[in-house]
Amino acid sequence: MKVSWPAGTAVVEGSFAEEIRRRCGENVFLCVQCRTCASGCPTRRFMDGSPTELMRLAQLGLAERCLQGNAVWYCASCQTCTTRCPQGIDIARAIDAIRIIAQERDDLEIDTRGQKSLNRIWMAMLKYMGRAYELGLMGLLNLVSLRPFKDFGLGMRMIVRGKISFLPSIRRPLAMIRLFKAAKENRP
Repeated sequence: MKVSWPAGTAVVEGSFAEEIRRRCGENVFLCVQCRTCASGCPTRRFMDGSPTELMRLAQLGLAERCLQGNAVWYCASCQTCTTRCPQGIDIARAIDAIRIIAQERDDLEIDTRGQKSLNRIWMAMLKYMGRAYELGLMGLLNLVSLRPFKDFGLGMRMIVRGKISFLPSIRRPLAMIRLFKAAKENRP
């Protein structure tokens, strides 16, 4: 079945939707495009699409369009879309699966304004420290973006006021490393 799309013609097939279902168990075909998820999304204004549009692109099998947008990188996984979905789809979980698929693809050129780097640094900190270390996250992100002193003044004010800690708090790093290893081994 072919569907007319502004950028050409797309073949409607469920392989991308099935990949999402295989990875996270969510059926994107249940989405009826009510836009309830988009209306409550706190990060929607930063996205080039909406959670509703991501679900439609996945339904249509337009993996490239879905993966090349920045919506998956701006999703805060706050579960607002999931809680509001009348179809009971865990949209945040589906978006996490799409984000993982995008990370596995090295051939994608995506303007995420640092969100992809933020995600990788955040996950590495969780894996090796067991929790987030805000100062380290901010510092590494600024180093990766080649602006090492961008947030220096803000960081110092936050440390002085006791909002963030200068030293990291490490919680059960070996347990977290084992957890990440088990998750990677069980990944379909």
